[in-house]
Amino acid sequence: MDFALSAPQKRLRDEVRRFAEEEVAPQVTSLDEKGEFPLALVRRMAQLGLIGLFVPREYGGRGLSFLAATLAREEVSRVYPPLGFLYEGNDAGLYMLYSSGSEEQKRKYLPALCRGEKLICFALTEASGGSDPSGLQTTAEAEGDGFIINGRKVFITLGEVADYCVFVARHGDRFSAFVVEKGTPGFEARPGAKITGLRGIPVSELAFTSLRLPPSSLLGVEGTGLQAALGTITLVARTGMAAIALGLARGALEATVRFVKERTLRAGPIASFPAVQFMLADMEVEVEAAGWLCYCASWLLDEGKTSREVVRDTARAKLYATEVALRVCLKGIQLMGGYGATLGCPLTRRLADALALLPSAGTSEVMRLTIGRELTR
Repeated sequence: MDFALSAPQKRLRDEVRRFAEEEVAPQVTSLDEKGEFPLALVRRMAQLGLIGLFVPREYGGRGLSFLAATLAREEVSRVYPPLGFLYEGNDAGLYMLYSSGSEEQKRKYLPALCRGEKLICFALTEASGGSDPSGLQTTAEAEGDGFIINGRKVFITLGEVADYCVFVARHGDRFSAFVVEKGTPGFEARPGAKITGLRGIPVSELAFTSLRLPPSSLLGVEGTGLQAALGTITLVARTGMAAIALGLARGALEATVRFVKERTLRAGPIASFPAVQFMLADMEVEVEAAGWLCYCASWLLDEGKTSREVVRDTARAKLYATEVALRVCLKGIQLMGGYGATLGCPLTRRLADALALLPSAGTSEVMRLTIGRELTR
C-alpha cells in the first residue's frame, strides 16, 4: 500500500493551490460581502483544465482520477469553500451525463461544459424530502415518442445559472433521467430558500410545467434514472462534499495557527500556552484523519470499485469531514476570543459554510444509517 501522491497528482495539487492563493484569495472578502456568483473564477478554472477532471480527453476533459478531483476541490475550498461547492455541483451534473449519456449526448454536451462555456446542475431533491428519493413526485408521462414532465425540485445547486439540467422523474412505476436546456418552454428556474453560508452560490427551485421533451432528452435506459442518480451521489456528491469540508477545515486550522502565533499575552504569543496547543493538536489530528478518509474513498473509486462497493467509504468520509469542519471552526473561534465573534473574522464565514455542508448530499444521520446498514448486512 502506497500512501504517497504520484508526481502528476502533486503537480495538480500545486497548480490548484497557486490558483487559489494567487487568484481566488484576493477576491474572497469582496465576493462574500457582495454575494456575487463567481463566474469569472469558473471560466478561469476551465482555462486551467480543472473542470471535469475525470472526463476523458475525447470529450474535452483531462482524463484524470477521482482522487485528482478530490485534491482540486480540497485546495479550492481551503481558500474559498463556496467555489468548491460550485465546483462539486457542476461536476455532479457532468458525471451524470458522462456515466449515463449516449455517445451522441456526450459529444453534444461535455466539451462545452469542460471548457466552462456552459454550466450544468443535477436535480434530485424535492419538497417531499431529499433523503427518500424513491418518493419523488415529479412525473414523466409518455406522449407520442416523447415525454411530458410535471413537478418541482428544491435546493438545487446552480439551478438559476446552469445552462443545462439533468434530473430524475417518476416514469410509471420506475424512474428515468433526463437532460433539459435552459429556456425550454415549461422549464423554469427561480430563487430558492436563502441558506446559511456559501454566499454567491445559487440554491434554486426548478419548476416543470407540462414540459415537452423529445426522446433524445432521455439519459440512459428508461427506468434506470434513480440508480444512476444514486450512483452520482455516492461517487461524486459525497466525495465532493467531503473534499470541500476537508479544505474548509484545513484552511480554518491554518488561520487559527497564524492567529495564535501573532496574538500575544503577557510574556509572549498565546501559541506557547499548553491549553492552546492541546486544542490545536486535537484540530490537526481530526483534519488529518478526515483527509485520509477522503483520499481512501477516492482511491477506491480509481481502483474500479462500484458505488455499491464504496457506499460505506464515501458515507464515512462525508460524515466525518463535514463534522470535523464544524468542530475545527468552533474551536478556532474560541481560540480567537473576541475577534472570533466578529463578522470580520474569516472563521465566522467558514462556520456558516460548514453548517451548509452538513445536509448536502445526505445529512449526518443518513450517513450514519448508511454505515450502520452496511455493517449489519
